[in-house]
Amino acid sequence: MRERRRNHRFNLQGKVLLELGGQRFEFPAADISVSGVGVMLDVAVLGAKPSGAVGICTIESPDLACPVEAYVSVMRIRRVGHQHLVGLRFESISDEQLQVIQAYESLLRARSAKRAAGPLSST
Repeated sequence: MRERRRNHRFNLQGKVLLELGGQRFEFPAADISVSGVGVMLDVAVLGAKPSGAVGICTIESPDLACPVEAYVSVMRIRRVGHQHLVGLRFESISDEQLQVIQAYESLLRARSAKRAAGPLSST
């Protein structure tokens, strides 16, 4: 399957609070990028055809400097084992909220680069 994402996603521990169709949901976060957030759930929770639905989400994670709130649309649903990975695309997000996500991504990239460099040898 061809990767269609424009932005790299990073694993995220935490929860996503979603207000959609007059209902409130809480899901475990799966991943995040500057373009959206992924959540794991039983797809029946959102109803038969949630793709395209819009709502407001709040992302809470100890990995982020503060909670992130954005207006989102349900973009993709992919089966992963007995659950579904649902992608929520940011339709409207403030620059400040976007900077919180970018700071998290920068931190993870720096950690990854440090691991890839390995221990420095003394000469």
